[in-house]
Amino acid sequence: MKNRMLLAGGLISFAALTQATELVYTPVNPSFGGSALNGSFLLNKAQAQNDNARTNDKDFVTRFQESLERNIINSITRGVANGEITDGVYDTGDFRVEVSPTANGVMLTITNLETGDVTVIEMPTFPTAPTTGAN
Repeated sequence: MKNRMLLAGGLISFAALTQATELVYTPVNPSFGGSALNGSFLLNKAQAQNDNARTNDKDFVTRFQESLERNIINSITRGVANGEITDGVYDTGDFRVEVSPTANGVMLTITNLETGDVTVIEMPTFPTAPTTGAN
């Protein structure tokens, strides 16, 4: 019994000595109120983890060729969507786009000439109503 009394007294005195303190959150990211000195560290960590980081070590000719290919593909897409291009084969350099009419619209077969990957897209076409000059 005496041991229990000593144990209980010890626990009470220990509880009296301990004090609860308030938990305070301190942000790390400077965008959310953290120290500005953490900014470069966090940016470097994020860039090291980025698998899709772009590298701009392409020369002018390569960038120009890629831009030209994008423009050709965009103009083909706009032409198909507007009903101006119905069929044919268009070569952009790295890609071959084959446009063929189907019963419901147009089918685009895009072949990557470097890898051989083929993508097929079917686009429905809707007849446009003729415009009238009603005033």
